[in-house]
Amino acid sequence: MTDKKEAPPKRPQCAFFIYKQEVYQQVKDAHPGKKMTDITKIISEQYKQLPKDKIDQYEQKYKDSKAIFEKEKKAYEDKFGKIKNERKKKKEDGKVTKKAPKKQKKQESDEDESGSDDD
Repeated sequence: MTDKKEAPPKRPQCAFFIYKQEVYQQVKDAHPGKKMTDITKIISEQYKQLPKDKIDQYEQKYKDSKAIFEKEKKAYEDKFGKIKNERKKKKEDGKVTKKAPKKQKKQESDEDESGSDDD
């Protein structure tokens, strides 16, 4: 019998994202028609304006989540081994040779133009 490898635990959200998750729908409703990026900017400004004690509450929620994550991570690694960084793997698999920079193409066209004046 082989143990089917389960998904590793997900990292906890930082304090700002915990706040964003709580207020996103309210801000979205208050600003209909705004793009998600604009809503995020509004939430970011609100977060920066929060009193220190409120920010500390979100930081504490993050720390609590992180402690739980560390326990789950240790249990996972004890059972299945070290968690592989999937981001790195995807990045390495997706390597593509880069095209010549545009500047080089422009230099070639400038050389063509300057070469035609010599005739």
